[in-house]
This record gives sequence, C-alpha cells and structure tokens, in this order.
Amino acid sequence: MTRTKGLALATYLAAIVAGAAIGVTVDRWVLREQLVRQWDDPRAMRTRLADELKLDAAQRAALDTILDTRNRTFDEIMAPTRPRLDSVSTNARDQIRQLLTPEQRAVYDQMQRDRESARRQERKQ
Repeated sequence: MTRTKGLALATYLAAIVAGAAIGVTVDRWVLREQLVRQWDDPRAMRTRLADELKLDAAQRAALDTILDTRNRTFDEIMAPTRPRLDSVSTNARDQIRQLLTPEQRAVYDQMQRDRESARRQERKQ
C-alpha cells in the first residue's frame, strides 16, 4: 500500500471513529434529557406509570400510598447523611466558583438560583 493510500485510510478510519463517538455522545445526552423530563417530576412519573399500566382508581390510590411510604422511608434513611452530602456539594460549588471569572460566576450563581427555585417548586407539588 502506498503512503498516500495509507494516509487516506487512516484519515477515513479516524473520521468514522470520531463520528461514532460524537453520535453516541449526542444520543446519550438527548436520551438523558428526555429521561430526566419524563421521570424527574414525581407527579408526572406517577401519572405516566398509572396510565401505562392502565390502573383503576383503587390501584392508583394504592400506588400513591406505596410511593409516599417509600419516599418517607428514603427521607428517614437520608436524614442523618443529608448534612454531610450538603457539605460536599457546598464545598464543590465553592471550588467551582473559585475557578470562574466574575462574569462566569454571575452566570453560575444564576444557574444555582434557578436550580434551587426548581427544587422548591417540585417540593410544593
């Protein structure tokens, strides 16, 4: 094989590998966003589950009771650990802020406020 053909083949293979990697990354990102939208909202998740399983009213009420009990139990288990987890998150946010320029910090801070607002809104539901 000549040097030119070898270089062309290497370039072609590199393009295929790069394209595949980009395709998988974009697919995973889009798929993740769709899954987050579908399952991140507890009420939407319950409604979708009940609708797809075609649950009757009694089954829906029982499902709500089961999920409410599960959530309370999770909260009880996490209560002693939550302060440590919050501390780790706060420390990471502080370290990230130190990396940023003042302009980037303003954007990052707004992102954090938006995230917290969304959490508060979710808790109200």
